[in-house]
Amino acid sequence: MKRVNINSGWQFRSIGGKRSGRKGAWQSITLPHDAMIHEPRTPRTGNGYNTGYYPGGTYEYRTTLDFVDPPAACLLEFEGVYPGAAVLVNDEPAGELTYGYGDYYFDIASLLHAGANAITVLVDNSHVPNSRWYSGSGIYRPVWLWTADSADVIRPDTVRINTTIAEGSMQDANAAATVSIALDDPLILGQYVSVVITDTDGNAVTEFQDGNGTIDHAQLWSPDSPALYTAHITLHDADGIMLDTHEERFGIRTLTCDAQHGLCINGKRVILNGGCVHHDNGILGAATLPQAEYRRARIMKDQGFNAIRSAHNPLSKAFLDACDELGLLVMDEAFDMWWMHKTSYDYAGSFREHYADDLAAMICKDRNHPSVVLYSIGNEIADTKSPRAAEAARSMRDIIRGLDPTRPVIDCVNPISLTMAAKTQAGMDQHDAKVEGEPGLNTTLEHASGPALLTAIDKLMPAALATGIMQRQTSDVFDEVDVAGLNYCRQGPERFHRKHPDRVFCASETYPQEIAYTWPDAQRLPYFIGDFVWTGWDYIGEASVSAWAYANPEPYGWMREYGNRMAIRGRATGPYRRYPGLLGGSGLIDITGMPTGQMLYRQIVTGARRTPAITVRPMQLLYGDGATRAGRTSRFIERGHDGVESWSWAGYEGREAIVQVFSGGKTVQLTLNGNVVGTSPVRQCMAEFHVPYEPGELIATAYDAHDRAISSSTLTSAGPAMQITTQFEHVVNPYPDSDPRWEASELIFESIALTDADGVVHVTDDRRITVLPGGSVVVGAALSDDGASADRRQSYVPHDVSHDGASAEGVLAHTSHVNNELQELLSHAELLGVASANPITFDELTGNACTTYFGRAQAIWRVQPERHAYVS
Repeated sequence: MKRVNINSGWQFRSIGGKRSGRKGAWQSITLPHDAMIHEPRTPRTGNGYNTGYYPGGTYEYRTTLDFVDPPAACLLEFEGVYPGAAVLVNDEPAGELTYGYGDYYFDIASLLHAGANAITVLVDNSHVPNSRWYSGSGIYRPVWLWTADSADVIRPDTVRINTTIAEGSMQDANAAATVSIALDDPLILGQYVSVVITDTDGNAVTEFQDGNGTIDHAQLWSPDSPALYTAHITLHDADGIMLDTHEERFGIRTLTCDAQHGLCINGKRVILNGGCVHHDNGILGAATLPQAEYRRARIMKDQGFNAIRSAHNPLSKAFLDACDELGLLVMDEAFDMWWMHKTSYDYAGSFREHYADDLAAMICKDRNHPSVVLYSIGNEIADTKSPRAAEAARSMRDIIRGLDPTRPVIDCVNPISLTMAAKTQAGMDQHDAKVEGEPGLNTTLEHASGPALLTAIDKLMPAALATGIMQRQTSDVFDEVDVAGLNYCRQGPERFHRKHPDRVFCASETYPQEIAYTWPDAQRLPYFIGDFVWTGWDYIGEASVSAWAYANPEPYGWMREYGNRMAIRGRATGPYRRYPGLLGGSGLIDITGMPTGQMLYRQIVTGARRTPAITVRPMQLLYGDGATRAGRTSRFIERGHDGVESWSWAGYEGREAIVQVFSGGKTVQLTLNGNVVGTSPVRQCMAEFHVPYEPGELIATAYDAHDRAISSSTLTSAGPAMQITTQFEHVVNPYPDSDPRWEASELIFESIALTDADGVVHVTDDRRITVLPGGSVVVGAALSDDGASADRRQSYVPHDVSHDGASAEGVLAHTSHVNNELQELLSHAELLGVASANPITFDELTGNACTTYFGRAQAIWRVQPERHAYVS
């Protein structure tokens, strides 16, 4: 079938809720589109901290498809509409989307006529809360039109490609591979399929009919060498006449997983060095633009990850394509809940009726992607301890194996929190209103004392494991899957292994600091296949659940307006879950794509970085305006470190800096401006120093067990001058121009920093900045022609700041690293939003201004050619 994206030419409006009934004005938009990110944040939304205080709403989308003659076959594909939708074609029902992360195909051929055809999509996201994280609203993933002149077609979700490699040739450059291609739909008598396989350069490497073909000198897909092929499939009738064609990209590799050898790709063991990711794209909200998905995958790979876990819903096709291209392994996850709700209006209400179809849709989406190595059927499912859970796990495993028997199935369980869950004797098709309607485990864990409770749970874990209760509660479900996923239970694999020696384990969710234990454990235990840290990339929602609380009375600049209400029995609890919290705050990479100190720590432990990483705990948060540190920091266990890779702490001269050096050496020596500060042993890959801050040059030198210097790193303080430095990243299309996966529009990411003349960032003197058309940046709020503020959204500024006499409102020197081609693109680009990585802010992501965070911010631009509605 012919595939065309129909993302342009749409009209959109808010149609109000049940109370107001007000309808907004129609707007012209381009999909993918997130309606939630354009709603004003409010502490009064029923979503609360779950979505970063973004409210839901009710929306209508419309477009027109013009046909001279309607096609014989026509499918309308929606990759994702949250939380679901009703689809109308010419005012006739075409179908409903019941899962906000599902990939749906609707056969609309019978509803079309010659001329203009109206497509209407109605989205109701007014019943909140329905998600534990930022969900977005509306048609946030691409929409495709599939057409064919024949009614006999190759449905895109029915193609399955399996590959096998000749025994003994997996490590050979001349591997012999067999490619098997089948269609789920049965062929009509006499019909047959022919296949041509081409390599990355478009060269044909084999041809065959109905069944199997051989590639003699196959290039194998692996994380280190992600070679890809394309299958060109043609459906013929009995007379050999072509009925339909289809193209499918795939990779050739083997995948095995057992307790004796671990997870092996092409016969070689791979330890998962993974990060969990939610589906939002920062400034873009939930909008799944392929350029942003590709950039996110590339940055994660560049920073040392070799795997990602989709948390906790099916991954987008664009992200899967990027992982195929880049060699990033994927655990794709189907559900965050089964029967028992985690929020009032979540998918649990639909699970019983729709789980089989929605799970099957994920498998059909994933099975030809070589990057996908694990299918997850659930995350921290509260039902796990109930008898029906094993039956459900068996049912889902069988669905998966019926569609794709080549990949292991995992269920991700938090064993200790499971002990607090309710239990029911109801069967799979029976309702237990009391148990199913109770607040979920995560709600219990994330109440006001959440940070202290999670810390206490972590300390109790060894004792709880010794009782055997967690093994008993999970045993029946784990018996039905191939891999036991353990969340926040780092001692679990070795303990569980004693009773279940043939079971494979994965640390499916871990705290950032636990990599010091899980990485060496995975290397020595073959049945332990690796870990996924929470989280690889920061995200909107679960607002400030991982932000540390500093005793400084105004560490973030918002208590002045909202008062110091953050105390329980006299102890500061900080911004935990509180408005104006926006981001989770746990990401090893922040929402702009910058690695944090936690990422540097992981790189050291896993060996991805060989030189020491120097971080300094944030002095403006520890001291505020005081001469001494204001008191003890309340740490949240989901964030392991708060250090910043900087030695530019202007304004804190003479005050004690806490320097944390991450290193794989045995000892570290710290030198400041030529004077030795001290030498410290390295414990769990970290050495700590307390030294009065003095600007200049800070050097950390790592030594081995024989006191030999093995590597060093240097940080230099920023000079007194300040300027705005911008750098532009144009995400280049990695696919052929004719490939429909890539949008015609382009994205440009603008990195903004307050630096000295040499590009060293000022981290203590944050400013309010405004981004102007063309990419220029000014400090403060730019004024329009009538003298009014050009800020589209107002944001709280905690206090005026100045640097070397420069006003907080004014123009600094601006150094822009942009070539002529990009400058031309920026001249007619649309600014999508401006933001910093601050987890606690009043800023709106879709505005043109924000306050920098540790001296940095980001803007995203879209360059889009003129496009119109679909015409055929």
